[in-house]
Amino acid sequence: MRWFRLRPTFEIAVVGDRNDVIDKIARRYQAMMPAPLMFVAGEYGELHLPVAEHRVWSPHLSFYIQDREGLTFVQGRFAPRLEVWTFVWVIYLAMAFSAFFGLALGYSQWSLGGSAWGGWVAIGAGLVIATLYVVAHLGQQWSDDQMRLLREQLDDFLRLAEVEILPAATGESAVQPIGIVTDK
Repeated sequence: MRWFRLRPTFEIAVVGDRNDVIDKIARRYQAMMPAPLMFVAGEYGELHLPVAEHRVWSPHLSFYIQDREGLTFVQGRFAPRLEVWTFVWVIYLAMAFSAFFGLALGYSQWSLGGSAWGGWVAIGAGLVIATLYVVAHLGQQWSDDQMRLLREQLDDFLRLAEVEILPAATGESAVQPIGIVTDK
């Protein structure tokens, strides 16, 4: 996986019109009900792990059905569970504010000829942000097995929904592995 990319993304090119693929997925999802570890609504869906298998950095897989350049794609993205993702961003936001106000305080203190201890607040906040970023990447690596499991579940679901994966020009599957990230 790329070090500087959180939330790995992949795409699967599939055979058929976007609306036909959405209909096939919706029919299969309805046939599975109740499906507590899956959610599908129109062009969007999510796959989750059982609660018993959750770790702090356990991911979920969200996927979208999209048209682009005359082809239909299933675009998947791994992300931490909502409560973890929210916590991470609250910490990022709090530390960004702390760094800003620490710099402002430190500059004010320095310009008045005093001890600029406010700068230490900014440095501490910056260290917390850097630590959280590194921990997020480590957590992503620790969750690699769960990301692969969710990806396999998506592949199985598409197969059961009779959504055919489009073969690539080389004869290989047009599935991009987890570590391949496509930017828009």
